[in-house]
Amino acid sequence: MAYRVLTLAKRGFLFCLFLMICGIVFYQWKTAFKDSDNTHPEDPIILRIRAPIVNANTSLQTKQLSTNVTSLQQSQLPTSTIASTLVGNNKTWMDKMEAIRNNRLKCKDTVCKERSRLMRNSLLSSRGRFDLAYSNDDYKFLVTTVWKIGASHWKKVFRILHDNGSVEFRKRQPDPHKPMSKMQDFNEKLANYFKVIFVRHPFARLVSAYRDKVNGTKIEFYRNKNRVMLRKVRKGATAANIQAANVTFLEFITWVTTGGQTSDPHWRPINSKYPVCQIQYDFIGKLETISDDTSYLFKLLGVDGLVSYRGAYNHTGSGDGDLLKQYFSNIPTTMITKLTQVYNDDFRMFGYPIPKNYSDLFNENNLQGL
Repeated sequence: MAYRVLTLAKRGFLFCLFLMICGIVFYQWKTAFKDSDNTHPEDPIILRIRAPIVNANTSLQTKQLSTNVTSLQQSQLPTSTIASTLVGNNKTWMDKMEAIRNNRLKCKDTVCKERSRLMRNSLLSSRGRFDLAYSNDDYKFLVTTVWKIGASHWKKVFRILHDNGSVEFRKRQPDPHKPMSKMQDFNEKLANYFKVIFVRHPFARLVSAYRDKVNGTKIEFYRNKNRVMLRKVRKGATAANIQAANVTFLEFITWVTTGGQTSDPHWRPINSKYPVCQIQYDFIGKLETISDDTSYLFKLLGVDGLVSYRGAYNHTGSGDGDLLKQYFSNIPTTMITKLTQVYNDDFRMFGYPIPKNYSDLFNENNLQGL
């Protein structure tokens, strides 16, 4: 009996010893694994997970940190392997976006050199054209916003960055939406800040302007504009027609092609409103690729994680493409040719192929351009 008890005790002791050894080995392995994960503190992905961003909104930091940690915990791969993969993929994507950025800037510069008339206006005389351009002193950038190309969303971006900005910036500029045209350091910012403008396919922007400001508008200011259009383009328009102020899309584009293209900033050609050739823009974004463009831009500026561009969905496919089909299908090709002449500089400068027929107009790749 005593021998049996001694045997059981011996087995129990050996089992406990085995568990202790396993625990020590596991602890050493875990420590080594953790140390290996800290081997490259300069790794941007690891830094993004662990380090709070300067001036970042606390809730945004917490949400981003939680999301990244959860993702790593659920993975079966070592953290260092995940980070290396993400860095590689991110670098490839950034290289792609950098090439797109350079191609767009080159396209703009080429057209500007060809069209000497686009270079004539001085920046001094163009100051008033920056009434919709906003800047941020903390991150040293400015954005020239254009009507019907997400201007209201950009105002929200500047509001968020201002609310979470430095005390010095908020004290110096209490209004986050103070236009560049009213700033004393206007020329200094144009020379030294990172300059951004977003554009859109000219015809898609035209349709958007018609739907928002002309078709069935209840705003009296635009109803009066509609009456001016009708008096000029509708033959035999009665007093009742004029008073009703209902303008068809064909009548609208007829007005645009007969001198009305500069009558309102919502459909005015970008190059006739903004001195694009006089400004050495650092980035030209497109509404058709707004998701990738804003992601790339915010990384360059160092504000990704602080702010996002709400409404960042690409305006192609079932968006602008279908609307162009709806509004242009019954428009004579002669009128389309006239429209391309009105917006020719915008088409060429921003890399949108000029449509030669209906299939060109409705092609998604043509909507996106460069």
